[in-house]
Amino acid sequence: MENNQKEAKRMHKATYAKDKRKGEYLIRVEGPNAYAFAGREVPVTLKTGDEQTETLSELIWSGKDQETGKPVALYTFEAKPREEDEVIF
Repeated sequence: MENNQKEAKRMHKATYAKDKRKGEYLIRVEGPNAYAFAGREVPVTLKTGDEQTETLSELIWSGKDQETGKPVALYTFEAKPREEDEVIF
């Protein structure tokens, strides 16, 4: 049964979105239950197509996308420390 779950197509897609009011980043989730992921870790798709996991903190807004009419939601997420290479002096 695990293999079927992995092979099944995802019902939701998460991407980064810029908050136009505050200038910070949010996570935008699109899918039928987009409003139901606060407090959960989700895979977020980058522009490159790669994915990284983020923990969604708080639901900021949910509704329908103006262009597609699909359900969407915006979340804040827990910031992770940047991975920096050690710089040799």
